Amino acid sequence: MKKVFLLNMPFASTRYPSAALSVLKPALESTGMPCDVGYLNVAFQAHMGRPDIYEAVADLLVTGEWVFGEMLYGKEWACSERANLHRIQAPLLPEGRQGEVLLNRIEALGPLARSFIDQCLEGLPWADYGIIGFTSVFSQSIASLALARRIKERWPDKIIAFGGANCQGEMGKALLRLFPFVDWVFTGEGDLAFPQAVAKWQKGESPEGIPGVRHRREGRIVDQGMGESPDMDGLPYPDFSDYFAALNRWAPDQVLQAPISLEFSRGCWWGKKSQCIFCGLNCQSLRYRSKSARRAEDEIKSLVERYRTGKVILTDSVVTMSYFKTLFPALAEWGRLEELYLEAKANLTKSQIKLLKSAGVTLLQPGIESLDTEILSHMRKGTTLLQNVRFLKWCGEYSLYPTWNLLYGFPGEDPEAYDRMTRLVPSILHLFPPMGVSPMLLVRFSPLFEQGAEWGLENIRAHPAYRSVYPFGQADLDQLAYFFESDFRGKEDIPTYIEPLREQVDAWKRSWSAQDPPKLTFEVRSQDRIVLRDTRPFMRNADRELEGEPALACLATDGIRPFDSLAGEIKAKTGKAYSGDQRFRLCLDHLVEDGILLREGDRYLCLALNPARDYEVTEDW
Repeated sequence: MKKVFLLNMPFASTRYPSAALSVLKPALESTGMPCDVGYLNVAFQAHMGRPDIYEAVADLLVTGEWVFGEMLYGKEWACSERANLHRIQAPLLPEGRQGEVLLNRIEALGPLARSFIDQCLEGLPWADYGIIGFTSVFSQSIASLALARRIKERWPDKIIAFGGANCQGEMGKALLRLFPFVDWVFTGEGDLAFPQAVAKWQKGESPEGIPGVRHRREGRIVDQGMGESPDMDGLPYPDFSDYFAALNRWAPDQVLQAPISLEFSRGCWWGKKSQCIFCGLNCQSLRYRSKSARRAEDEIKSLVERYRTGKVILTDSVVTMSYFKTLFPALAEWGRLEELYLEAKANLTKSQIKLLKSAGVTLLQPGIESLDTEILSHMRKGTTLLQNVRFLKWCGEYSLYPTWNLLYGFPGEDPEAYDRMTRLVPSILHLFPPMGVSPMLLVRFSPLFEQGAEWGLENIRAHPAYRSVYPFGQADLDQLAYFFESDFRGKEDIPTYIEPLREQVDAWKRSWSAQDPPKLTFEVRSQDRIVLRDTRPFMRNADRELEGEPALACLATDGIRPFDSLAGEIKAKTGKAYSGDQRFRLCLDHLVEDGILLREGDRYLCLALNPARDYEVTEDW
């Protein structure tokens, strides 16, 4: 029986296994079809001999596709002006000298790509396989197509199949139309469609009638809609054996640090309510469903034991909130996870953040995106400035590292919002900084893309970087692309009002690269007395004692508190000694001016961290 060969090509990161291929393999094997997974991304990293450069390219968008262009299109294309890699600029590349150095290193990878494809053709047992499946996500398309073309030329009877994020919607239809050596393209979820197509192939039949499989019939493309969704608890447990075998062979230094990638939900429960205007990650379906807590718990425990690792990445777009009552307490009690990475909204409670820490979370993606409520509302994020800052503060208290960005460049945004953020930064230098200040990228399936006219977007077109990796006209590029650009009123003014914020954030990041980053902490000395330790650059006094109402106000605003509630608590604690609402407001104003409290409207939040966490959190909002 001919086997199925599923391939994970460059430039997928080697830092973690493919969650999709790890589930497809056991799904096929459960039907009696043998399957192998080839981590040729790990092999190419070893072929390069520079893991650091490989991962730097893997972290870029589109740019890495250029490396395998000559292997796909030939020497004539590679020598043409169209294939000029240096036309790719920020935001897809770092700015300035760093970006230019990276481009030069990418250019040097062309000959390595050529020898790598040759080695793959000669060194792998292709005679054992009847179907070759490629997962294509972000910068994997060209490497996958280059190898697929060579396979088809040598073995025309083999089925070449593509699936993944780059195959959704009209992208998949364009892929099948423009590359005739591709036989099947899967759109939507492939858990059911791919095994069904393989079963039909075994019988000598076409994938006719299977939702989610595009194929050709008499030279014409047959579109059969999106793949059907499986029952999440019915999915097989992932098989990561091929990934760890690849690491042991080509990257043994990475084995001890390698995590397993698990998927416990699909869709986005927040997006179902109010999709963020820039997000297209969940493609054509926002329908949210998740595995039961019992299944999720058993999956983590059994796979951690099987692969002898305490490191787990959850690939979910957003964590399932019910897990805070089920899965995470169980993982905290188990206590076996060294690192658990996940994505969550930034409006978590302090007890939820504490629970994540206990469950093994060390790194998480909160999707903060902005530090201005007006911009957050414009994005439809469903969070506020105070909630985002509160999240960063509590992460600092529990030593959780949040990875986040500040986004800008939305049509219709208020430039004054970025001035407000620029003024805010000096007071929050003690909180985890963003990775950078990044322009919003227009992506397929996002509300901005799908309803562009409603947002004032004009001339929506494939991002110019695609011209450097595909030899097609604009109409074809527009169908193949996931990233786009457009014109809109006020776009030309963006660099002017963003630069001051960028400079402040750069200084923020530099301060955290120092041996002793800025601090704003406090120690409780008594019921109404605290000592502040403040090393933020704009403060002159490193130590400061507060007592009475100022100290009580700091303690009472660990969570977000409106004035009336806050004043009521202080009055209850001080009794007849309460200074009155007017004087108490002046007290709060002084704390705001000193960057101890953050105020938005009539609500307050203390910015100081309490590492001991030795008091109760009260919060009204």
